[in-house]
Amino acid sequence: MKKLLLSIALVGVAVMVSCSTEKKAEDKGAELKAKIENCTNPDSLKVYVEQAKDYAEKLIKDGKDDAAQAFLNEVTPAVKDKDPMAAVAFTGLDLEAKADSAFEAAKESAKNLADSTSKAVSDKVSDVKDAASKAASDAKDKASDAVDAAKAKAADAAQAGADKVKDLMGK
Repeated sequence: MKKLLLSIALVGVAVMVSCSTEKKAEDKGAELKAKIENCTNPDSLKVYVEQAKDYAEKLIKDGKDDAAQAFLNEVTPAVKDKDPMAAVAFTGLDLEAKADSAFEAAKESAKNLADSTSKAVSDKVSDVKDAASKAASDAKDKASDAVDAAKAKAADAAQAGADKVKDLMGK
């Protein structure tokens, strides 16, 4: 009986701890926002802003970009009201700017790839044209040489025939 009660108590404690940890994560953002809104000391504000920045970075690392952006959207106006210069700490965490810069980088990469592919294709087409031109020129030269050789043979044969005719007539 004692073991059963002890087991139930341990399960209950485990459930309470897991629920309270999740609740703490949700409350931390609200707690930081409330601290920033109620803060009157500039030094304390800087500490709270740093904590808020760390919290947002943690959310980003955990893959909760939407939650981080929502948190920053809630906290940034309160920080700007208290100290506009302190809001600069959040500029590095602007998720939309990161997404835009990633999109621009991808666009630039795609453009560079298209340009390099186009240049490679153009170079290959030029190489093929040059090879075809050289092959045509070589074929033309060989044909010309063959025609010249045929003319020379025909002339030699005609001369030989003429010489035979002269020999036959001269006898």
